[in-house]
Amino acid sequence: MLFGPIAYFSQSSPEEKEVPTSFALPEVKSADTFIPRGFVLVPIEMANAESLSSLVGDVGGVVDLYLATTDRQKGGQKVGSRLKLLRAPLNPQQYAVLVKDSESSRILQHPGPFVAVVQNPETRGAEVTTNGPSRVKIDYQN
Repeated sequence: MLFGPIAYFSQSSPEEKEVPTSFALPEVKSADTFIPRGFVLVPIEMANAESLSSLVGDVGGVVDLYLATTDRQKGGQKVGSRLKLLRAPLNPQQYAVLVKDSESSRILQHPGPFVAVVQNPETRGAEVTTNGPSRVKIDYQN
């Protein structure tokens, strides 16, 4: 009498025991499905793309963006701070930054390539710098 209920509950139907083994999401074909309203993805050329691929995850990370030194330009100028860097799903060596639509033209003003410095993603706030280093002009009068 004691073993009857135990045997009954241990022999449930096979339909109840079958649990789907995978809950796979559809494969991502494009990054445009991740763009929030009012934002755009600006594709950029990274001078340190190989280093970034080993530092940021499959999706990307939070970075400060600087101009890289080339024959045509002096590097080190900060272009953006705390920007979300995304890796292209179809080519992981290509990157884009997620910025407000109104600020995309500021990044496009710079020819690139860029250097990204990885930041802590827990800190809040993002900005695209408005201009380069300010110059001080001093006039002396006698």
